[in-house]
Amino acid sequence: MSGGGRRPRQEGLIDGTPWTLFDAGRTASGLGLGYFVRDDLGAGDRRAALAAEIEVGRLDDEAFRRLWEAGRGLTATERRVVDDGGSVWLAQVTGPVWAEGGTAAGAIGIRLRCVSAEHPVVEWNGVALADTPDAALAARVGGSEGVAPSSD
Repeated sequence: MSGGGRRPRQEGLIDGTPWTLFDAGRTASGLGLGYFVRDDLGAGDRRAALAAEIEVGRLDDEAFRRLWEAGRGLTATERRVVDDGGSVWLAQVTGPVWAEGGTAAGAIGIRLRCVSAEHPVVEWNGVALADTPDAALAARVGGSEGVAPSSD
C-alpha cells in the first residue's frame, strides 16, 4: 500500500489477521479518522475516531485492538478503492440518498479521500457510488497522470 506522502500508520494482528491502521486525516481540533485495512485487502475495513492525543504509530498491541474494536464497518454508502499506485481511498456518497434514482442527479456525488497517503480530496458530482465501478473510481483519483483536482 503505497502513495506519495505516506500517512502515519501502525500494523497489528487481530485474531491472527494482519491489519494496518492509517491516520487518515485530522481536523483543526486534532480529532481524526482512523482507517483499518486488512493487509491482504480482504473485506472488513473499519473506521474509528482518533482522539487528538492518539498517535497511531505509537500504539501498543492492546491499544490497537481497543481502537479496532471501537471501530465500525463501512456502510452501504461507502466503499474502499485502491488506485494504480496502491494508495487506499475511501469513497463516500454525498447528497441525499433518495436522489440516486435520477430524480436529482445534480444533488448527489462521491467524495474520495485517500487514507494511506497525502492526496487532495476528490469530489465527483452527479454520479452514484452504487453505479460506479471500482476501475472508474481508481481512474478518477489518478494513476500515471496523478491525482485529479478537487472540484471544491
